[in-house]
Amino acid sequence: MRRLKQITTAAAFAWAGALCAQQVSNAEYFWDTDPGAGNGIGMVAQDGAYDQAMETIFMGTATLPGLGAHTLGIRVQDQNNTWGPTFTTVVVIEPSVVTAPEISVTQAEYFWDADPGEGNGTTMLAFDGDYNAALEAISADIASLPATGVHVLHVRSRDANATWSAPFSIVVEVFPGAVSFPQIRVQAAEYYVNIDPGMGNATPMLAIDGEFNAAWEAIKGGGIPAPVMAGPNVLWMRAKDVNDTWGPSFGIVVNIDTTITGTVDVPELTHADDVTVFPNPVHGDHFTIASTGSLSNAMVLVVDAGGRTILRMRMNAAREMRVPLSDLAPGIYQVGIVQDAGATLWRRLVVQ
Repeated sequence: MRRLKQITTAAAFAWAGALCAQQVSNAEYFWDTDPGAGNGIGMVAQDGAYDQAMETIFMGTATLPGLGAHTLGIRVQDQNNTWGPTFTTVVVIEPSVVTAPEISVTQAEYFWDADPGEGNGTTMLAFDGDYNAALEAISADIASLPATGVHVLHVRSRDANATWSAPFSIVVEVFPGAVSFPQIRVQAAEYYVNIDPGMGNATPMLAIDGEFNAAWEAIKGGGIPAPVMAGPNVLWMRAKDVNDTWGPSFGIVVNIDTTITGTVDVPELTHADDVTVFPNPVHGDHFTIASTGSLSNAMVLVVDAGGRTILRMRMNAAREMRVPLSDLAPGIYQVGIVQDAGATLWRRLVVQ
């Protein structure tokens, strides 16, 4: 008999297809050497039971390779019988009783630009909440990328009660035969109203580069877990650290109006003024920062994908100012507006 131990969790499985009752997803897997699409060992997942499908692989001792470290690859067909990209994880096979690795599988989906509706995006399964590996897999699958130009990639995940979270987004530039993903880190978190369902059982949310302000904005647009009572409620959130450990919960009092579909009043977490950066994407030699309130004497920072500050200047106008972009390479940048009180507003800027 043999025992399996997972040593690398940098894997995510993604494929196109909508989820419905009793839907069977057709997939295949292989060990180490890729035999080519359609030539692997068949596997199926019913009703999103991917944990069971993975366990079936690990318990199939007749198809396991020899002792030692091996690479497990999986790919899935969409509803058009097109094979998706291959995603991998490393498993160590040792002598002993066969046991499946303890892998937490998070179900999610992604889509480009226009929202096809919940459950109709490209399905994504992340091992142990590793959304960073999932994004890398998406960028590596050149054939499935949208047309050349700037696009918005949206991701939403599903909780244990099959409830979809609000989508979270990043701007991506696609070049011919390549894609420019910003150097981001996706942090997993979850939120709930009033009663704690237990760590890992609340409604999932994603924060890009720790930008929880944008995550809160997504919640304001909808995704409040049901059932809730109208009126004052306590909205709680907690996040995972790099060791996959849940942190403490933080709560704020919100007013929920159940008569208005998909809205909730969440207190602003940053400056109340509406700050915009335009044009975005920008093609010329400058962009403009505009605000409905005064930002006079605020510091403007432009940071590239590597985290380097490439421009620093003071705002010389109260509500609108042009910022030069001389010798700035095409790509995705972060624009920071540091106010006198110390608060910093960040806006993403795409330079073409």
